[in-house]
Amino acid sequence: MGRKYDAALLESLRKGVQRVEKDGVPILVKPIPEGGADGDMDPRLAKSMRLMPLLSRFMPKPKANATVAEQIAMPRKMFGEYKGDYVVTEGVDTRHVTVESADGYQVPVRIYKRTNAGQGLPMLVYYHGGGFFGGGPDIVEQMCKVLVRELDCVVLNVDYRLCPEHHYPQPLDDCWAATRWAFGHAEELGAAKKKLAVSGDSAGGNLAAAVTLRDREEGTGMVGLQALIYPAVNIAGTHTEFYHGVDPAKYHKSKRHGKMIDAMFRMMGMLVSGGGGNMLDDVYLQGHEKPEHIYASPILDDFHALPPTLLAFGEHDFLVFEDFAYARHAVKAGVKLKTIVYRGLGHGFADQIGVMPQGEDLMAEIADMMREVL
Repeated sequence: MGRKYDAALLESLRKGVQRVEKDGVPILVKPIPEGGADGDMDPRLAKSMRLMPLLSRFMPKPKANATVAEQIAMPRKMFGEYKGDYVVTEGVDTRHVTVESADGYQVPVRIYKRTNAGQGLPMLVYYHGGGFFGGGPDIVEQMCKVLVRELDCVVLNVDYRLCPEHHYPQPLDDCWAATRWAFGHAEELGAAKKKLAVSGDSAGGNLAAAVTLRDREEGTGMVGLQALIYPAVNIAGTHTEFYHGVDPAKYHKSKRHGKMIDAMFRMMGMLVSGGGGNMLDDVYLQGHEKPEHIYASPILDDFHALPPTLLAFGEHDFLVFEDFAYARHAVKAGVKLKTIVYRGLGHGFADQIGVMPQGEDLMAEIADMMREVL
């Protein structure tokens, strides 16, 4: 157990970073640790994707009349399997609590602290990804523990209710309840009685952005930092000043890995489009809220009075178009923003702690911004 890569690769990610500006957005570009041509795929991802161009031809095509349960069956199984390793196995303690949600449901929450933690610590509440229907606290536990290793802090890992068995606003209410509980019990948890951070990946990034917006709208003053990891920020798919849809032809891809990148995009497209509709809308909202609501599609907000934000994604992520548009809107609104783009990666790398060095590196970046902002 432990890292499946040399720790020197982490240093390569830190030292090899380039600072660029694109369309007014300052970006930290992280390299493929071993190097490579422009548009190459990270070798670890390429190894796992090598057969994908062939396999994608034989993947069952979604049925036009498939039920939501049929659409999510395969990806739910995929998202429920931990693909990382166990880098932090000691020195971090775990406490289990439950927190009451808006409808009385008891939300399971895991709390992580160093064994010899200090007092008055910064705090972060984490919401896992998985398309609102998959994933779970086990999948992101190593991410949370690595963050505690990097920074003496308190981290909460929220096991919110999944869809389609549940629906909006229940997952958001669960995350909101856990965040309010954490804020209200800060001193008991050993955290500072001040603003906290929220974070999440993919669907969890959507929930983190929504919690931040709800905090602003309700005037609760809890959130001092949002760390959004390849977040789904436009369930509506609405075009904005900076978002004009998805165009795979605009991906920066090398001749060497172009077919694999295309196959990866097609695979993720099938997972989120299901039978040709909007799976996230069908699975999560289920008609209980319009997809254009800012809690469902945070990119449609006007971005006023948002806290400092860290936004991270891979250059070949299928969400890169909406995520970069989100960054442009944030910059235009004057939000303090740190945008990190990882070369050679697509979606879902952050929870592969111990397998993808970029996951560990990203936790260090979040720790750095927590030190700076909180």
